[in-house]
Amino acid sequence: MMKKYRIALLACLCLHLTGCISYSHQQQADAKVWPVQSDQPLHSVRIKITTDHQFNGKPTQGGFNVPRLEDLLVKEYRASQAFSKIDLGQGDADVYAKVQVSNHETGSMALAIISGATLLVIPGTFDNEWIMETRFYDANGKEQGRVVKRERTTTWMQLLLVFAVPFNESVDPVLAKLTRSTLEEAQQRKLL
Repeated sequence: MMKKYRIALLACLCLHLTGCISYSHQQQADAKVWPVQSDQPLHSVRIKITTDHQFNGKPTQGGFNVPRLEDLLVKEYRASQAFSKIDLGQGDADVYAKVQVSNHETGSMALAIISGATLLVIPGTFDNEWIMETRFYDANGKEQGRVVKRERTTTWMQLLLVFAVPFNESVDPVLAKLTRSTLEEAQQRKLL
């Protein structure tokens, strides 16, 4: 009987010692000028955010914590110092930004099954392509332009990566970088 408890305890310990690490491929350069410089008077902006999550080219449900994403984008728009007022949703504004955030995830299901069956002794990996497409509109609803930014991340999952968990990069810095780069380009192209 004691042997069964030890085996169960060892199995639970192994499940808790699994780890993963994600890293960015640094395809998208950091914004060169931040906060953005403007010689124009500051405008109010309304942001509308939509999301798209796909796994191996097929749409999936969820994938995004939308309130957290909204908070991150509002924080970055505020930090840009390019706007006098920032709101979400419908209403009056000088500039409207429709932001589509997409996560196109790719990975091998066979490898994921093997990795899971071996309690992550055999590592698993998947890639994410993060795409932020922002369309800017004036107060009359006329589209002024579109900015598309991309970044790719890779995530490795393996039992021994538990030691890397404290150093694991979240997706927030990637989305912040895409937002800053978007606003910098929009300012340079006079879309704001």
